[in-house]
Amino acid sequence: MMAPTLKCFIIDDEKKDRENLKLLLQAYCPEVEIVGEAEDKDSILNKLPEVDPDLVFLDIQLGEQCIFDVLNELNEITFKIVFVSGHNQYAIDGYQYNALGYLLKPIKLDLLVRTITKATQLIEKKKLNEGSLKDFKKLYSKTHEVPKISITDSRGTHVIKIPTVMYCMSNGNYTTFVRENQKEIVISKNLKYIESKLQPFGFMRIHRSYLINLDYVNTVAKDQGGYVIMGDDKSLPIAKDSKKALYSKLNVI
Repeated sequence: MMAPTLKCFIIDDEKKDRENLKLLLQAYCPEVEIVGEAEDKDSILNKLPEVDPDLVFLDIQLGEQCIFDVLNELNEITFKIVFVSGHNQYAIDGYQYNALGYLLKPIKLDLLVRTITKATQLIEKKKLNEGSLKDFKKLYSKTHEVPKISITDSRGTHVIKIPTVMYCMSNGNYTTFVRENQKEIVISKNLKYIESKLQPFGFMRIHRSYLINLDYVNTVAKDQGGYVIMGDDKSLPIAKDSKKALYSKLNVI
């Protein structure tokens, strides 16, 4: 059996997810030694500096707190990062700026094994800890930028903060942006094009006429064929073939 060469630490606020990751690592990655785990801010700040891991698996969201706000309180970062999340609304390319990988729950075994192999190769080349703190600070800054999109209508080009967009409505080759506490903007682009731009930021096409920001869904109603009530109290229909995916993304029980 291969002797452990890679010290790993697991951060996740869900015990079952920590246990699942440990089982996968123990069964399929003999080069890994699991040196600790944490589930909240206090346990991270108390345990992580003591064990000096090579690699840390990070659940991006710990309850209401973002993992970056917690790690930014550490004096030093000497480990590489693998992001783990049950959500795909994050700008994944940004998170991978200096990460070994991004694992979406449920974790795919082949991606996990490839990530561990990559980390092991790096440590053998003595490159694992080079520039980690500097790169983390860059990453922290990058992931806290508010994502924006520029759209043009008859009045000019508008720079819109993506998180303020509640939903987009289709009207043929035109799309209306409905924003929180701001005027609507109509542009001459179809909804399919807008979907390709906004989908990485937590937007989902629930109907041929509607693309919604999942963060603004207040209610999912199952009567009348199914509809969502958005942050402005507008009711939007859910297409039959979109219900399953929507319920999954919103963890509808």
